[in-house]
Amino acid sequence: MTPEELEEMAGGFQAATIVLAANRAGIFGALCAAPMGTEQLARRLKLNRRAVATVTDALVCLGALEREGDRLRVPPGLAPALDRSSPVTRANALDHRWYVLQRWARLDSVLETGQPIPRLREDEERLRAFILGMADMARRGATALWSAVDLSDRAHLVDVGGGPGELALAALERFPGLVATVFDLPAVLPIAREYAADRAPNERIRFMAGDALRDDIPACDAALVSSLLHSYGLDGVSRIAGHVAAGLKPGGLVIIREFMWDDEAHSGPLAAALFAVNMLSGTPEGRCWTAVELEAAFGSAGFGGWRLTRLDPRTSLLVGARQR
Repeated sequence: MTPEELEEMAGGFQAATIVLAANRAGIFGALCAAPMGTEQLARRLKLNRRAVATVTDALVCLGALEREGDRLRVPPGLAPALDRSSPVTRANALDHRWYVLQRWARLDSVLETGQPIPRLREDEERLRAFILGMADMARRGATALWSAVDLSDRAHLVDVGGGPGELALAALERFPGLVATVFDLPAVLPIAREYAADRAPNERIRFMAGDALRDDIPACDAALVSSLLHSYGLDGVSRIAGHVAAGLKPGGLVIIREFMWDDEAHSGPLAAALFAVNMLSGTPEGRCWTAVELEAAFGSAGFGGWRLTRLDPRTSLLVGARQR
């Protein structure tokens, strides 16, 4: 890497902040509804006209907006991702990234203390942004996941710490003989129920309040543990493994979907390295794991017969079965 490349990398926060702030302020949403000029946009959103003009100029130069005469519009290729009413929206994921950005801006403090950045508040807005952001992200990986794992001979899937339940819902769509339970904290379940409305009949999708660190999951023959283990240290991972094993029938599958290091030297992938920093800034013990470490932790709870698959450059899949 050259000094020039390093300096350009260090300036990457500028484009990211502009896009995330515009999404949060409603600029993309308003322009997805109808093209308009900056004055009309500022009035509609009750924003400062000069600030809107300056930020939208930057968004045009970045390619995130286009000019159509004296009006602004979202490029057709981006509109489905930025329109909150779209079934493939990524607007919620951008909301979540806005909150993450606030933590990352204080990474120097984490380097001094080793402690995560305390949240000023844990309100419903932040929780909703997180849960729906997880839905946006999970939706993009669901096809690859359920193409790699066959549940056609399984009866009941428990989505452990399932958040919005997007991956469970995708499994129901692919495997018509399956029922699923989303197992998560009580505060999460109202958002999950709302998200799942009209996606699956009530007899096929269930919701159960519980904490995988403290509670056994309900009886099942397949358990999905996706994007959960990175929030905890070894003790937390081991406890979750035990509670999953308690609910899984002998021969039941555990399906672990995670950001994983390629090796013990942590030589890659880059996605795991960056996500490990995210966990450093946001959790007391969270980290990215290697497949070997997860196999050992779950092996102590009676799992084995592991199969490791790279689903995409960011995500790995580790599938095992309860053997005792």
